Amino acid sequence: MILETIPAIHSLTVDQKLRLVWEIWNDVSKDTHLSQQTSSLLEERLAEYETHPNAVRTTDEVTAGILKLKKRLASGQS
Repeated sequence: MILETIPAIHSLTVDQKLRLVWEIWNDVSKDTHLSQQTSSLLEERLAEYETHPNAVRTTDEVTAGILKLKKRLASGQS
């Protein structure tokens, strides 16, 4: 796992970790080459969505869940 190979990640704050995730995603998104494995996985997920389009959450639902988690973490609840 990456966390074991880069132990300094454990000492980052949540905000720093989220920024790191964003920066990594931004960097990865610039790479237009997909491996066959990744391409197959995306095709599987698209087919699953097309078969069950109502089994996904909207962006608003995901955002609401993130905000709820953020609020819970800020209040010190687990």
